[in-house]
Amino acid sequence: MLTHDDLALILAVARAGRMKQVAEMLQTHPATAYRRLEALERRLGNPLFERGVDGYVPTVLAEEIIQRAGDIEQRLDELNRAVAGRDNRLRGTLKVTTADTLAYIVAPIVLSFADAHPQMSVELQFSNAMADMARNEADVAIRPTHAPPEALVGQRAARFGFAAYSANDDGGVRDMTELLATRRWIGLAPALMHAPAARWLRDHVPTERVGASVDSFFAAAVAARSGAHALLPSYLGDEPSLGLARLSEPVPELASEIWVLTHPDLRHAARVRAFTRHAAKALRERLA
Repeated sequence: MLTHDDLALILAVARAGRMKQVAEMLQTHPATAYRRLEALERRLGNPLFERGVDGYVPTVLAEEIIQRAGDIEQRLDELNRAVAGRDNRLRGTLKVTTADTLAYIVAPIVLSFADAHPQMSVELQFSNAMADMARNEADVAIRPTHAPPEALVGQRAARFGFAAYSANDDGGVRDMTELLATRRWIGLAPALMHAPAARWLRDHVPTERVGASVDSFFAAAVAARSGAHALLPSYLGDEPSLGLARLSEPVPELASEIWVLTHPDLRHAARVRAFTRHAAKALRERLA
C-alpha cells in the first residue's frame, strides 16, 4: 500500500534525480530521504530506481507508479483550481510571478494591493521562467511578452520598446548604427537566446564590440552603469534609481507588451479578479 508521502518521495526522486535536490524538494535531510527510499523499496519488495553516475533512473515499476501518480496529481490540480475559482472571499494567499526586470514596478503594485486588502497575503516570485500555472505554481503572472501563452487568459496592460542605455550620457539620443559600430556593449548569454532582443544583439553587434555577456536583462542594466552600452526594455532602462540615460530611439522590430495573466479556471476568483484589475490599472498609469 502506497501512501501520499510515498508518492511524493517517488515523484521527487524521478524529477530531481539527485538525493540532495530530492531533500530540498521535500524539505528534509538527504540521508533521511535516502533512508525513506530504501525502506519503501524493502516494503514493496522491488527496486524503484537504479543508482548510476547520472543519478536515479526509474525502474519499470517506478515508471508505472509515476504515470498513475501524475494523472492523480493533474486531477488534483484541476480540482484545486476549480475550488479556488469559486472563492468569493478577498482573503488568503495570492501567488504572483513576474520577471526580475519588472521588480521596480511590480513590487510597489503588490504592496499597494496588500495595503488595500489587509486580509490578503501576496507571495511575489521573481523568475524569468514562465510559471506552470496548470500545476498551480502561481495564481497571476505579470510578464513582458508579445505572445502570451494560449492556455492563459488576461489583458495587455502596457506596451514598451527596447533601446540603448548607458551611464555615460554623451550627447543624448544618437543613431543606433553609430552606437553599434563605435561603442562597447553588454552581450546576452545563450540562456537568453529565446528572447528577440538577445537575437537582435547577436545579429547587430560585432563580436569584438561585446565587452561582457550576462544572463539577464537586469544584470545588463547593472553592468551598463559602468559606462558600457546595453539593450534594455524601456521600463527598466528608464528606472531613475539605475542612473542610466537612453541613447537611442526604440528598435521598431523589438516592440513588445506587458500582460497580466491567469489560468482560465481562476479568472473568476475574487482575489485574482481584484488583483488583476489593480495591477493592470497601476501598470497603465506607470507606463503610459
